This record gives sequence, C-alpha cells and structure tokens, in this order.
Amino acid sequence: MDIVKSSEVFDEEALAREFEERESAPQLTSETRPAPPDFNPARFSELVCQTLDHPDFRALPSHQQILYVQFLRHSHGCGTSHVQASIADMAQWVGTRGKNALRARQQLVTAGLLKITVRPRHFVKGQFEVRLFSPQARPHISPDTMIHRFHQFTAKDLEILDSQIRTAEPEIREALLDDTRQLLVDMKRGGFELPPETETKIYKYLAFVRLTGRWRITSRFKEWDVI
Repeated sequence: MDIVKSSEVFDEEALAREFEERESAPQLTSETRPAPPDFNPARFSELVCQTLDHPDFRALPSHQQILYVQFLRHSHGCGTSHVQASIADMAQWVGTRGKNALRARQQLVTAGLLKITVRPRHFVKGQFEVRLFSPQARPHISPDTMIHRFHQFTAKDLEILDSQIRTAEPEIREALLDDTRQLLVDMKRGGFELPPETETKIYKYLAFVRLTGRWRITSRFKEWDVI
C-alpha cells in the first residue's frame, strides 16, 4: 500500500530545511556571547512569580505563555537578557512542531516581548532580546469609580462590549474574572456592602478598558483622565 505524505509533514520538513540546523552541521555564531553578569537566583525566582501573576501574561494564549517562560528561563534565568535559539530549540523547549514554535515566536515578537537582534540564517541560530512585562500596577481608580463609569455606558456601548467579551480568548476572560474577584475581596475586607450586580459591573468595566483601543476610550470618554 502506498503511503502518502500529508501536507503538514511536508510543510514541517520544509520549515526545518529553512530555519533549523542539521545535527551534523557545525553551529556558526554571529557574535561572541558576553559572559553573564552576577546572577541572583532568588531575584530570578521573584521575577518568574511576578511574570506568572502579571495580568498581561495571563491574557496571552497558553502556547505563547509556555514559549515566553522558556525564553525567560534561557535568558534572564542565565543572567542575561539575550538568548540564541533555533526553531528546533524552541520546538524542543515546548514539545511542539517547528512550525507551531515559529508561529508562537512571531506572535511574541509582534507583542513586543521578543526582539530579534540577529536574524536566523542557515546553520546560524537567531539571537533574541527577551523583554520583561512592565511592573504590574494596581488599578489607578477605585472600584466605586469603575461602577460610576459603567453607568455611563450606553446600550450601544454594552452591545459592542458584550461582543468583544464573547470573542475574546478564554485566557483573557479568565484573567478578567480573576482580577474582578480580587477587587471584590479587597472591597469586602474594607467593610463594603456589595450589591449582587457589583461583580458584573466591575468585570465589564475592566473588559472595556482591556479590550477597547485607547484612542476609542479617550475619544468616547474625554473626561476619563486616568484609565
């Protein structure tokens, strides 16, 4: 019986020929990697925890999260912000196919979390700067202000927002829900009596801020000096 290769296998092999090095081929480096500076394991452990708890990290799809953490491990985990890696390396780090690793890497570059400092070439690994998330900040406005702003939404605003929430990645919705519940816990600790609809209002306000472009927010609500 003839065996027919699927297009997926062909694409993966083509990808390997273009981006991955062969085991028998010598690795060439475009520049000498500097010796790592003093490395503090405790500080890196704290950095990992901060990254895992960061709302922007939690909003990433899981395949991007896994690859980013591996990049973090092989760069900042070694005392530097740069790392050399091939598509084969990335695929091995996360246990996936080369083309999936390439796609996730491109998405991290688009998101500004990776910067290509040396482009990969045949038999030469690419070099990447691994960028950290900005320091996590608590909301600059109080939950009471969030609820007040929610009441400024028109029926059309809420219709658009509901559509945005429905089509958002599950990870984004889960991160929004976690942040909403944390705010509710903080309010209850402060002795606030919370009506049942409070959770929905805060959730939708946070969703509006995170899922709507800043230009649209500031043009729609000009009096919102802090978002």
